Amino acid sequence: MKREIDIDIDQLVAAMRAVDEAGRLFEEALAAYESRGLKRTSDDFMVAGGCVQTLQGAEEMALGTRKFLAELALILGYATAGVEDRVAARPTVVRAGFTGIGGGGARMARPLLEPTLRGLRLLLDIDFFEPAFKDEIEAVVLAEKATYPDPATFRVRASADAAASVGRTR
Repeated sequence: MKREIDIDIDQLVAAMRAVDEAGRLFEEALAAYESRGLKRTSDDFMVAGGCVQTLQGAEEMALGTRKFLAELALILGYATAGVEDRVAARPTVVRAGFTGIGGGGARMARPLLEPTLRGLRLLLDIDFFEPAFKDEIEAVVLAEKATYPDPATFRVRASADAAASVGRTR
């Protein structure tokens, strides 16, 4: 039994172009951070918006976008070859968006660089993604500060601190 799968090639191509350009802009922002001398070897890996987290976030956005572009290309290839039944669930799944935007954006120092903002706006402007993913993008654009990692996750409990002193000599 063959299922009828509806893939709008024009909409998929438009999404690919926007995602490709957004990825280029995210890579441009990552290069700008790196050229400023930000390093991943800093002691501020636990600081939201610090050097380490900002670089990690920018890289997550760039890599997530590139991986997603490859997924769109795969769907397009199967659809144009007339064997879209091989990717039956993927057209619906890709509309849910991709990883790297929300998490990456939560790590990054504010204000976000202009290429990052332009890339995010490109993703918002295309008529492709589900509202939940667009809300995630919008949250990154509107955030006033980095929120990941939450400093509360690094607090040492009093009981753990007391246990750490066991066996120590003063």
